[in-house]
Amino acid sequence: MIKKYFNKSSFLLATCCTLALAACGGNSVESSSTKSAQASSQAATSLELYVSPQGELGNAGSKEAPFATLASARDAIRALDAKQRQQDIIVWLRGGTYTLTDTWVLNQQDGGVGNSFVHYKAYAQEKPVISSGKLVDGWKKLTTAVEGLPKVAQDNVWVADVTREEYGRFTAMFTNDKRLPRARSARFDGVKPTGYEIADSRNVMHKKDRHLLREIRYVEGAPIRDWQNLDDIEVFFNPVPWALNFIPLESIDLDEKLLTLKYEANAPAFSQNGPWAVIENAVDFIDEAGEWAHNSLTGKLYYWPHDNQKPSDITIPQLKELVRVEGKIDYDGPVDQPVRNISFEGLTFTQAKRATWHEDHKGWGIQHDWDTFDTGNAMLRFRGAENMQVLKSHFTNSAGSAIRLDLHAQNITIKDNLIDYVGHMGILLAGYGPGTKDVNHHNTITNNIIHHVGEIIWHGHAVFVWQSGSNTISNNWIHHVPRKAVGVAGPRVQIMMKKHEDFDEAAKTIRWNEMDLDVDWTVDAQEHFMPYLHAKNNIIENNKVTKTLLQLHDGASINISGAGEGNIIRHNYIYDVDYIGARTDDWQRGTITTQNIIENAGTGIVHKDYNHITNNIFININGEAIRMRAFPRQYFKAESVIKHNIFTEARRPPYGARDLWNSKEFFATKKGTKKIPYEYLLDNNTYAFSGSEKFLKKHKENGVELNSVTTEQQQFVDIANKDFRLVDNAQALQTGFKPFDVSMDSFGVSKDYPKYLLKLDRDTMQWGGETLLHGGIEVVKKNVH
Repeated sequence: MIKKYFNKSSFLLATCCTLALAACGGNSVESSSTKSAQASSQAATSLELYVSPQGELGNAGSKEAPFATLASARDAIRALDAKQRQQDIIVWLRGGTYTLTDTWVLNQQDGGVGNSFVHYKAYAQEKPVISSGKLVDGWKKLTTAVEGLPKVAQDNVWVADVTREEYGRFTAMFTNDKRLPRARSARFDGVKPTGYEIADSRNVMHKKDRHLLREIRYVEGAPIRDWQNLDDIEVFFNPVPWALNFIPLESIDLDEKLLTLKYEANAPAFSQNGPWAVIENAVDFIDEAGEWAHNSLTGKLYYWPHDNQKPSDITIPQLKELVRVEGKIDYDGPVDQPVRNISFEGLTFTQAKRATWHEDHKGWGIQHDWDTFDTGNAMLRFRGAENMQVLKSHFTNSAGSAIRLDLHAQNITIKDNLIDYVGHMGILLAGYGPGTKDVNHHNTITNNIIHHVGEIIWHGHAVFVWQSGSNTISNNWIHHVPRKAVGVAGPRVQIMMKKHEDFDEAAKTIRWNEMDLDVDWTVDAQEHFMPYLHAKNNIIENNKVTKTLLQLHDGASINISGAGEGNIIRHNYIYDVDYIGARTDDWQRGTITTQNIIENAGTGIVHKDYNHITNNIFININGEAIRMRAFPRQYFKAESVIKHNIFTEARRPPYGARDLWNSKEFFATKKGTKKIPYEYLLDNNTYAFSGSEKFLKKHKENGVELNSVTTEQQQFVDIANKDFRLVDNAQALQTGFKPFDVSMDSFGVSKDYPKYLLKLDRDTMQWGGETLLHGGIEVVKKNVH
């Protein structure tokens, strides 16, 4: 249809060129002077098209007659001849909501040609919104009895007919720009399973024990009854402190107090200390305003509105992916054919579904099943793409993740965006599994504000990098996240040591045919597998991080684990975190942590294996500034460098001595001979707190810290007002500490971060001009979601 109109009248190209010469369009995220200059330069070099939710089918794509859909604009570009494609093409998106019923897919023929780009940009001062939210109507006040519905809800609930045939399976619902909470039970306890061998990942070690991954034995008093619509009802539980499972029920045995899950968990439920479980999506748990539940057997949706009025603005997302940019993936071969040169700017993405577990999930979950390998669960997804840009856009109020970069992804820039209130990951980079194919690298994530991710799936990170290397993650402001600000990981060596395993985390992603499996495990297994770990040479710098690990606590604000070598954590400001500032975790080697300020943290840095910690500032750490330990079953490598750091306002000794070698937990391939940390190169550090002389004397007796100094002199100009410049003649200068930029302006987003996005950041901060972004006082409002 589009091609017919294009060829019949032959006026589209002339119209577009005329529009370009007139410079009618503008970008909503640019100043008028910038728009004028860019329009002038674009006049001779770019083609302009227009699309609007108010457009009509058959329109030519001009400003006066815009396309009605994003697909129409894409298809019109496909119809251009080769000469017409040799220029930048700008598709201006007019304001309004573009409601998608199918994922909008851009492939190889949709990218820019040569050095030219295809730009999808917001029109001047307008807000284009891309969504899959489908309106629910036909609401009626509930007048009949519903089994299980609490008495408090009976006169407050409204009901609508919502079938899976019309709306699909869904787990989230929205009103306007807010996600509504699905009905959830109170937490309940269960019985700890016994009699099986635990894998290092906390999975079961042997296939004979896999039945435990689907069994939950609950205790008396748990909120369980014999529901008929079991496929609608999910159990949320954390078998380990660092991961959340969310799996539908298959059966219930009330006599045995046994729940059988539809799919296998990543570890047996209640297998660790302090676990819990809850049930979601049963009418039994609608006990306050805002909550809802859906029964797909009856096709009934139950909802208790806040105002007790007939609902008029309830929407249900229909898609897991809103936009997918996808090249040609040759999964088993060495060469993919990527899409190139597409830009998205000034757009709002909202209301998509989240991922749900499925029959073949086991083995495809990347580290600890925090996400699933090569899966479409983000609003914007790149899969086989190069030279992409995501600029000045807003990703908000969605059940799944915001952005994914899967498999082949290179030179993709994600800059100046706001990501908030999404159900899972903020940004995920996930390359191929361990092997020789290494094509996810050299991407840039910079100058973004990311907060309130993982709203549903609590192990969602702000930024998670898995099997992806040489990326730069810089100048982001990350706050109020349930898990980590930045995580970098790959499959841990222990998974690859179990040859041809297929049901542990990430096991099915391993490209066994590309790996040398003939290895002697009595030597350094980690060194052998390191070439297959592609999360290497990443730089994490200039970020501002606070309020992390708010829901799941085993981890760090910036955490590197089971990744390759050459990663750098440099010049970040991590403050007001109750748990850990930074960590080189299990099976991690060759990481440098330097020039960071960690203030008001539970623990400053957790150090494992062979990694270096130099020239950092630790202020007011509640626990150990550096917690040093080796990891069980791992080859020990001595002489990590821990030098030129400043420890001040310490509440307890910055580190201690641990004799791990004789513990039952530790059976390294090669053990150390001294207590940790005495095999590390600890020296030239500054300890500026009361009692530091006694602390340092004990460690000098063990041959470390021989050139370190103690002092009770304040080393910084004004800690209370975040002036961390060294005072004149500071003792730290005598140890070789190298001063670095400690101004608040050097961390987090820059002063030219888009002002209109700051105004949209409505639920978390009261903005006070530039002072908040650059060292002012934060005023945190209660989240209403």
